[in-house]
Amino acid sequence: MKFCLFILSFIFLLPVSVAKADNTDYLALLAEHSEIKAIAVVTDIITVSCNGDGTFKHITFKPIYGITPFLPKTFVAGCKTIEFRWQKVSPDMVYFNPHKGQKVYVTATTNGGAITSYTPINSQLETVLKQEPHRVAYSHGRANIIPSE
Repeated sequence: MKFCLFILSFIFLLPVSVAKADNTDYLALLAEHSEIKAIAVVTDIITVSCNGDGTFKHITFKPIYGITPFLPKTFVAGCKTIEFRWQKVSPDMVYFNPHKGQKVYVTATTNGGAITSYTPINSQLETVLKQEPHRVAYSHGRANIIPSE
């Protein structure tokens, strides 16, 4: 009986301790393995739904420079934004703030899938993406430049 209690407590307590200790940035892993990686311009934004945890939008992009091969002429990806005071930020959600005409480096799971990173472009990031894309790392929905050695 004691052994059964030990096993049951182990089974129930292990996931709790793993969840608290788990600090893995799954969005970064998704960004690293995204099918679409491109410097692109936001051409259209469509609001799909509006909920208490944010507004879901479909963003249309026109690629300027592809990091991954076989990019479509335009692609669409979804994201959440916070637009109203009554919306509450969910702690396990990454929110983006796209603007029409904005030039960004974006990664998306697939055409029609989810945005996995969204970073406004600057000259340094653009240069690294074009010359040394292996120096880009992802964290919490943004691309960052790894310093050269």
